[in-house]
Amino acid sequence: MNYSGIGKDWFQKFMEAWTACALAMVQGNLSVFTWKHAITAGKTGLAAATAVVITKYLAKIDNRWMIAWLTGVMTMCADIVVHPTHFGEHWHEAAVTGVGAAFLALMLSGVLNKK
Repeated sequence: MNYSGIGKDWFQKFMEAWTACALAMVQGNLSVFTWKHAITAGKTGLAAATAVVITKYLAKIDNRWMIAWLTGVMTMCADIVVHPTHFGEHWHEAAVTGVGAAFLALMLSGVLNKK
């Protein structure tokens, strides 16, 4: 396990969670996106990225599928804690956000880690 890329990993996970959260909050309509949405998504990204990176390095997880799953789960948990839902039950938006973050993590792991 290479620990030299912790900052890069954290930033990547932050951006995945931030993007998924921001898009879910505005339900894909970027014309209604505000600074309040950006700050709320930032809180979700901060919590999710920190949890993913700590778990990844403590558990020595180096599998892109497991990291994508972990990103989704941690983003969903962070989203539930950070703000109320904008649609459906209390967990619906968080689940959509988690799936979006996991999808981004999986796609970016293939693109960014090609050698």
